[in-house]
Amino acid sequence: MDKKKDASPLRGLRIALISLAALFCLLVVIGLVGFRALRGAAGKDLVSIVPGPLVDVATLFAAPTPDPFEEALKTDVDYYETGEIQRIPIYEQSKIDRYIMSILVVVQNGSVDAEEKQTDMMFIVSYNQLQQKFTIIAIPRDSLVPIPDYGWKRINAAYTYGGIGMLTNTINQSFGLDIQNYVYIGTDELAALTDAVNGIPATLTEAEAAYINEACGSTLTAGKQQLTGKQAITYLLDRSSDDKGDLGRSEIQLRVVKNTFQYLRSSFDKAFLVPFFSTIFKNIRTNLDFETLSGIGYEMCMTDALSIKTLRLPFEDSYSEMMLDGAYAILPEFEKNRILLNQALYGTQED
Repeated sequence: MDKKKDASPLRGLRIALISLAALFCLLVVIGLVGFRALRGAAGKDLVSIVPGPLVDVATLFAAPTPDPFEEALKTDVDYYETGEIQRIPIYEQSKIDRYIMSILVVVQNGSVDAEEKQTDMMFIVSYNQLQQKFTIIAIPRDSLVPIPDYGWKRINAAYTYGGIGMLTNTINQSFGLDIQNYVYIGTDELAALTDAVNGIPATLTEAEAAYINEACGSTLTAGKQQLTGKQAITYLLDRSSDDKGDLGRSEIQLRVVKNTFQYLRSSFDKAFLVPFFSTIFKNIRTNLDFETLSGIGYEMCMTDALSIKTLRLPFEDSYSEMMLDGAYAILPEFEKNRILLNQALYGTQED
């Protein structure tokens, strides 16, 4: 008998969650990382999920000025004067597809314990249970979006003002998603985890190698390299070599995601799983249930049919790049990106 056809929905959901957690652990060294039990002292990191207020989408996306970039610059965020990050709850969203789960993964600058106000790496990780497919979507931090109560700003300002809750709500409202869960980590912890797996692979250009060498005092050359934790973080945040900008930085992050996934899938030692998972759990914040995700170690390397697709939001030919007074931003075409995103994740257009 075909066990897949005979599996119950609950067992199928469990497999989906286990596989999703497994991918996070596989991608831990580049910002897509595992899970931690929200118990004891870690309970302070839990962001509530509550019914959300009614939002008039037409009003939300109406720019108060003809140029949303100009408005954003006039009220740009000073990360060092905004005070403590508010703990805005995540607003409940209706499930779009029962077999598809999307999670927001965020890497904040510095240490996760210090609750720094800047985040330069944001990803949507979506798992399709029926197709056993992961879709990893990078969101450039300089994307302009309307943030409820704050107006048009770069998307990372949502995290600065209201933490992971406001960032999740902003992404859901801007792009028509149903994200309810999150994982976040700091660049300090990410560098340590990279070193714990003996570095990550990357293929560098001459400009990228020179950029990393100048920042890290290293002697890398163009071509295939194994990056240390410090080198990896420098590379993932690079937006100046080759005039990449924030869009190019997101593409670097996605390349590293895919390369690291393949590298760890082919070379990960199962005997290393227990200490590896233990290290991960101590260095992240999440509202995902630990009990559901425990015992996932041996599943990580056993899903042969698992596939991964990487995308950047906004999609090609669906945004404008802007410069004003030396500042840069990306303005997505929201309706077009909603349609393309729904097609990519669900195979359908928005109603």
